Amino acid sequence: MSFISNASNFTLGEGVYNNIQGNLVNIAVHKAFYGRKRHREEIEDGAELLALGEPLRKRRRREDGIKVIRKKHLKVTGEIGSGPGYLLHFGETKGKAIIVKVFNAGPTVREQLESTVALLKGLIHPNVLQIEGVSSRAELTQFIIYEHAYWKMAEGPLATALKEDLTRSITLGFKMIAGLSSGMNYLGLQGISLAPLGAENFDIFLDIDDRFLISINPRISTETEVAEDQEPEDNLNRAWNVFNAVCQKVLKSANLALHNENIERDPVALEPQASVSQHPLGPSVPVSAPTVESSSAQIISDSAEISVPPRREYVWRTIDRGQQSLATVARRIALEIDMKLTSSVNKLAWTDARSAHRCAGYVREEITLATTSVDSAVISHDAPSPLEICSICREVVGFHEQFRCICGALDPGSRPTVKCVVCKFWSHSDCVGNPKEFTCEPCLPPPASGRVFLQHRCPVLTGLDHRVSSPINLPAMEEEQTRRLREAETDSDDHSWYSDSIEHYSHAQEPSSTDRELIEHQPAH
Repeated sequence: MSFISNASNFTLGEGVYNNIQGNLVNIAVHKAFYGRKRHREEIEDGAELLALGEPLRKRRRREDGIKVIRKKHLKVTGEIGSGPGYLLHFGETKGKAIIVKVFNAGPTVREQLESTVALLKGLIHPNVLQIEGVSSRAELTQFIIYEHAYWKMAEGPLATALKEDLTRSITLGFKMIAGLSSGMNYLGLQGISLAPLGAENFDIFLDIDDRFLISINPRISTETEVAEDQEPEDNLNRAWNVFNAVCQKVLKSANLALHNENIERDPVALEPQASVSQHPLGPSVPVSAPTVESSSAQIISDSAEISVPPRREYVWRTIDRGQQSLATVARRIALEIDMKLTSSVNKLAWTDARSAHRCAGYVREEITLATTSVDSAVISHDAPSPLEICSICREVVGFHEQFRCICGALDPGSRPTVKCVVCKFWSHSDCVGNPKEFTCEPCLPPPASGRVFLQHRCPVLTGLDHRVSSPINLPAMEEEQTRRLREAETDSDDHSWYSDSIEHYSHAQEPSSTDRELIEHQPAH
């Protein structure tokens, strides 16, 4: 129809209406947000509302459940974080602490604000952040006022827990699982579909009582909206995926806040393996190293003196939903927290036998969390990973660091290693007799006498428990061996010179008086 004359008490459906005349009262516009099954009735500011004074418009807003707050009554005291199209601040209004979401200027800023309010107003749940007020349309800066939550966003307290205490880190991690699963389950019960949302649409806060709070930032675009006629099972699976993505996002943000490194970690499989040993959860101490020969006692003693605390990180393990739901996860984890069962998660020791960078005293505790305590664990690693800053030597671990030791082993195993200051290859600390730094034999300049001195305390080769220096006479092989020594720095794969030197060393006879004199005057390395 082209016009409506003197009409009242009717509801407009979908369509385009032009040249509407007369006095229209109680125009009800029904709009669904992101597949929401229930409709929120929005009262538009039509001709009647515009004719009202400001006090009456405020009262109308209060009756609709949202209070209008003027910017002059708002004081912003600090920035918390940001999201797509907005900033988050600490603030206060009339002496009350609040969180302020300030939207960036743009053509859709008011639509973004109203979409958020329409989605969340009237919700009451301990794990959903409550909206307390909004800016008026007349304000140049559009904002939403939320109840106050303690500290910053949730990654702040989580990062602090990682730094200070293992048990606190575990407990707070499980409280996050319980709170987020409970809050997201409530949103689903209220008809809010999580299916079209992603982790980037959620901000997670924490209050002083360790209560995790969810804030949703709905998308304006409808390109990724999910049809409302999907099967319930599909919606449950999508909600499960969103929950896992949000948990992973928060935990990775905590790691980034503490270590300033964004390293992707794959959770360690908990199936029994030869390289994994299980220990009950106890004080945060390095897992005992494998038994080594007595000649390495000094190395172990030196390692024990290194008082560097373990590096801690969160790792999220996503498991299939199976028969689980967000409701069952929330109830089960909350019960385990009340019964203090979450502190009994397994603690495992994990060794990467091929990692060349193995500074003595290094420990990384990965707090691996999942929707069940059975699938959660604390994994203690004894070697840093690539791109990580080693907590012992403070160097960034490379992807292609290589191991080359006088003992001839191809892999370092579980023993500590030390890096040559010249060629940057790693050797067993107990093989070279120095747990901190050394220069390997190939990088030493050839002695003027034409003799090569192997200096080591390697228990694998000799079984000796003290430093040995033995000259190897090279009358016929001097030129060839010297060439090999000079090329060893660039030829990382050729270990034949080691075999030659080891063989000659093993069959060396008692040194002559001349050789003894050379040994006594040789500088220690």
